[in-house]
Amino acid sequence: MKYQYDIRYDISSGEACPDRLQPFAGGGSKLKLFFVPSVKYGRESVEFIRRTGVQYETVTIDRAWDLNKWGFGDFYDIRASVDDQHIMYDNLEKAMTSEEHYDVLVIPGVNGWAHFTAATRAAIVRRVENGAGLVLIRPFHGQDKPKSPELEALSPLVNQFEEGFAVDNNAGEGYPKVRFDLLRSDKWEAAKPHYVTRGIPLELLPCEELAYYPYQAAEGAEVLIATPTGEPIAAARDYGRGRVVAFGYYPRDILPQHKDFTGKESTFDAVIDRWQGVRSGCTFAFLESFYELVFRSVTWAARREPDCVLEQPEQTEKGWHIRTSGAVSSDEIRYTIKNGYDDVVDAGICGSSGLLELTAAKPGLAAGGDFRVELNVYAEGELQDFATYGFSLPLFASISEATVSHQTAACGELVESSFQLQGGPGYLSVQVIDDYGQVLQQSEHEFRGDGGGGAGAGAEAEGEAVHVDAAPYQVASSKSMHITVHADVYVGGNRIQRWSSAPIVVTPEQRCIHDFEVFTAPQNRGHGDFLHLIGERFRELGITGLYPGSAKTLTMSGAEGLGIYWYHRAPYVERKENYYRTKDKQYLVRVPCLNDPEFWEGMERKITSKVSAFKHFGPIAYFANDEGSLTCYTDELDLCFCPHCMREMREWLKREYGGASGIAALNHSWGTSFTRWEDVMPYTREEAKAKASFAPWADHRRFMEHTFVEAYRRIANIVRSVDEDGVIRMSGCQASTAYSGYDYYRLHQHVGYFEAYGVGNQYEFHRSFAKPGTIIGGWFGYGVDGVTASHSVWHALYHGLTLCNLFWEYSLINPDYTFSASARDFSMPFKEIREEGIGKLLLHASQRDHCGIAVHYSMASVRGTTIVSDKSRFEKNRQGWIHLLEDCGYQYVFLASQQIEAGELLERGFKLLVLPYSIALSAEETEAIMRFVQEGGVIIGDFQTGLMDRHCALLMQGQLDPLFGIERLSLEAEPFYINNEFVPNADFPFFLLNDEIQGVRFAEIGIRSADGHPAFRDDFMRKVSAVHVRTVGAGKAIYLNIAMTDYAELRDKGADGDSIRALLRELIGLSAAGKPAELLQADGAPAHAGYESFYYRSENAAYVAVIRGVSGKRTLGHDGLAVGAGKKQYGDSEQLRFAFTKQAHVYDIREQRYVGLTDTAEFELAEGDTKLFALLPCRVNGISLSSPSLEWKLGEKASVSIDLLTDEPQHHFASVICFQLTDPGGKRQWLYDENLTLTGNRATHELIIPFNERIGKWTITAKDAATGISARLEVIIA
Repeated sequence: MKYQYDIRYDISSGEACPDRLQPFAGGGSKLKLFFVPSVKYGRESVEFIRRTGVQYETVTIDRAWDLNKWGFGDFYDIRASVDDQHIMYDNLEKAMTSEEHYDVLVIPGVNGWAHFTAATRAAIVRRVENGAGLVLIRPFHGQDKPKSPELEALSPLVNQFEEGFAVDNNAGEGYPKVRFDLLRSDKWEAAKPHYVTRGIPLELLPCEELAYYPYQAAEGAEVLIATPTGEPIAAARDYGRGRVVAFGYYPRDILPQHKDFTGKESTFDAVIDRWQGVRSGCTFAFLESFYELVFRSVTWAARREPDCVLEQPEQTEKGWHIRTSGAVSSDEIRYTIKNGYDDVVDAGICGSSGLLELTAAKPGLAAGGDFRVELNVYAEGELQDFATYGFSLPLFASISEATVSHQTAACGELVESSFQLQGGPGYLSVQVIDDYGQVLQQSEHEFRGDGGGGAGAGAEAEGEAVHVDAAPYQVASSKSMHITVHADVYVGGNRIQRWSSAPIVVTPEQRCIHDFEVFTAPQNRGHGDFLHLIGERFRELGITGLYPGSAKTLTMSGAEGLGIYWYHRAPYVERKENYYRTKDKQYLVRVPCLNDPEFWEGMERKITSKVSAFKHFGPIAYFANDEGSLTCYTDELDLCFCPHCMREMREWLKREYGGASGIAALNHSWGTSFTRWEDVMPYTREEAKAKASFAPWADHRRFMEHTFVEAYRRIANIVRSVDEDGVIRMSGCQASTAYSGYDYYRLHQHVGYFEAYGVGNQYEFHRSFAKPGTIIGGWFGYGVDGVTASHSVWHALYHGLTLCNLFWEYSLINPDYTFSASARDFSMPFKEIREEGIGKLLLHASQRDHCGIAVHYSMASVRGTTIVSDKSRFEKNRQGWIHLLEDCGYQYVFLASQQIEAGELLERGFKLLVLPYSIALSAEETEAIMRFVQEGGVIIGDFQTGLMDRHCALLMQGQLDPLFGIERLSLEAEPFYINNEFVPNADFPFFLLNDEIQGVRFAEIGIRSADGHPAFRDDFMRKVSAVHVRTVGAGKAIYLNIAMTDYAELRDKGADGDSIRALLRELIGLSAAGKPAELLQADGAPAHAGYESFYYRSENAAYVAVIRGVSGKRTLGHDGLAVGAGKKQYGDSEQLRFAFTKQAHVYDIREQRYVGLTDTAEFELAEGDTKLFALLPCRVNGISLSSPSLEWKLGEKASVSIDLLTDEPQHHFASVICFQLTDPGGKRQWLYDENLTLTGNRATHELIIPFNERIGKWTITAKDAATGISARLEVIIA
């Protein structure tokens, strides 16, 4: 049956699982079960189905609204909302009211039966009345909901609790509230003999680690499982022709959950060590018994229990007598004996006598231990019954004491372990194992016991005990977060005891990243039984960090209060509404206030505590906040006027205006008459506009930006006071506005890891301002798929993102652990960029070429355009410039006001500065820009340039007007009569003008030429100047008097877009800015809108790329994200050609093909796709691989020398070599993958071969990322 926004569960993936329960007899046809799995725990139903072979139908409903809404990548954001989850419940109704037959319904409580539709509840009752079985998991009605009479009629357990909803720190209102205060733990016992509990070894299971809710048995119900005090945990009853079983434990979906599991771990915290409820003291896979318990429950509920019963074994001195009863005679009873570590010590078939020998005389039992006997009864090849029983025998030898030297270890340190042993003789095997099962060190120690001689190597007799010092392990750099010491006692070849240390954290030697990385944080589901599979699935997707066991991790800082989530905005909105109603500034307060000393006292305690607890993990970064802001996202509200902020602002103003005596300067700027600093009070936006005095508002906004940046500086300093190498992580970054607080240049002085949203040109800001080692990350996922997904990853790479973080596991991996379409589509570029070395080549072995072009980043202009109500035009104009430069084939960087003031225009060799609606300039900026032009630079101002000072005080003339050589008769920048007709100036000397410029308008009516040459004048007055060029010293100053606000719409409009692009190319040609390649169409015309070219340099090598855009516009949400499905298929290809500025040996990197010694490259490019070429000074002829020995020994270090062979042996560029190892079975082993940088033409790579590595012939592959040339070398591991 097909359901809306749900999947058909696939059971084909995963590791091998026990097949003990198949093929089950049960009356012929397979049972057909109906499940209601959750998004979070849906895999549990899959595992049950794989173990039992039942037929199945599913409808997915999670308790959490956010998992229902964002939990399927294929249906992202459309399945549910916080207050509307009708789609899932309608699906359930569709299934229950259908004519489809189900033998048993397995129905969890979800959020209470009252949330099921009336039709669903009635249909369940009818099905049970008519003979269907029903298994209820945690049945209850729902807090503040009327009781369901259907549940009261059906359930053999009566709930003594209700659960509802509460506020979650991340998900906000409407999040399920678990009544942890009511959960109880105790031993579980079978209340009476019953098919459901028969043969389930409750006494062997760690039931005290589980929990149950308070229930009472319903009248007439039969209690199946209870605590020693009689509290019911499971019960059964008949209803109509059907049977009902109910379980009252604290569940996942169908199995019990760990009692310590709360699910409160942050989505952003990947340190599994700190998760609650993931580790058990039990040494065997005890959840298998609970799968068996549920299977017995559905079998009984379906009335399909076979008439062949395994009776309780009769114990004798020689062993157990195994008998069956019932109408069906068994023809085979199989047994499997396992020790307490799931080792199989014996297996076979019981003889005709039914005697199973279980004495110390049996070889596998001779040395003692705890054992489980699994019995399976068959008739004609079908399973009739099964049971598990336990027994113990005295240990012949044991570890009585064990110590390990470290809980945390750094590379190079020696981890030592020692042991005291009793009994014997035997031997002790000690291994150091990483999170992936690699044995890094091992030693064996014989011991005689009883204090006898000949204790063996490393063993020393001490009285009746034997002391053993294991071989120490010198910690080496690893991809694993932990190492664990395992010590196994063997007697007669059988393991009888294992001691394991707590996982020892290996603090990473390197915490910064050196390659293109893909992260997503695993999510806690309790018990930890799916973590290994999650790790495998992550790596299949191309995820390179945060997966279970990864040494690359991220964790929390303890910081809080830096932003307001959308779902937590209610108090903020209430204060805003109160302000607008009253205009009382008491409501213009930020909660919490970032200048409140008490707030920082609490923050210091929390951050210090959290970082102290996590620093030994060596996290790449400490999470400071997600979606932070001074307000709420980019909402416009004049926060903060609280006493703390006013006090701090007055001190800040003193510094800004020259000290305590600077109040006169402040009054001059503000147009005020304060006599005391204590009286200084800034304006709100409304006040500033009403008084036409902008500086009191702008300085307040600037101070609040300072406050926001200062908060991150303080957090970073607190982190470093505990962890000197620690950096902080800012996630969900917002646009730079007058209210958000995001001055990215200043934030980059303190934050070491950014995760940008796609709003507000952030990628460009981050790549422009990042310091060496700063991680530029971005959020991806969100159900985006198709070409849109692939394009977004390549676009991110080319725009300098070093790390892609995926939101989130639940939208990548479906509940059954298959991949969503989004995951599959993101996986392809992730794996190509990482595994083919492209990411490392471009991000870490090359430098991005900005073509000598800088674009002004002016927070003063952000504020200035906001106060004149022109924020939208400012942002569109900036975007227009970005599009225009990119469409003309140029790259650029943003240069902040502070950088210009510091002289970086000249120091860094820029040739061209673009001033996009740079309405506000400081005096220092003005001076630096004038000096830049005088010494040969070119500047382009578009309109309103420099009409405000840094305080946003309006000036009568633009500060750069004299430099531009213009006269300004008006400050207006509004549309005027016939402002779209451009008349060329025949005397314009700099380049040949087109007859007209199409699609754009004059921006300012008052601009006149004073000194220099206008390219155009208006058609009405013939006075208004546009594209005014003035030569100044060795440079030129260009004033366009044209806004690029509409260019985003003009890009694809033929002549309109062509004319403005042609003009820009001419203007750039007046500078020394240049690009190493020109992208051309098939007819030789420049390729334009929809293509972006990128350039990289590595000494005398270059790399040139182009990406073609994806048609259509995606809508951004309140947080700056575009979510949901993307464009599914590539569009038609276009024939294109790169014309390079010089000849080189050209390689097509993605096709791994030599193009030739040439200055051109022709290719086809589909919508959303990319091309990447290497331009090398020499041809690569091959790769040479060698190793000192071609036979590598287990446990020893091996090395490989890699030489890049070229026709110029002393080439000067860095290369990236993709190093891989393939095992004897032909499978690439990811743990050995490495992208190596060759700074000359040779590198040596060392690796350590684990003691348990697969022996045989292995193949080394080394491939040059730029050319695709590769080599192989075979070695033997023995």
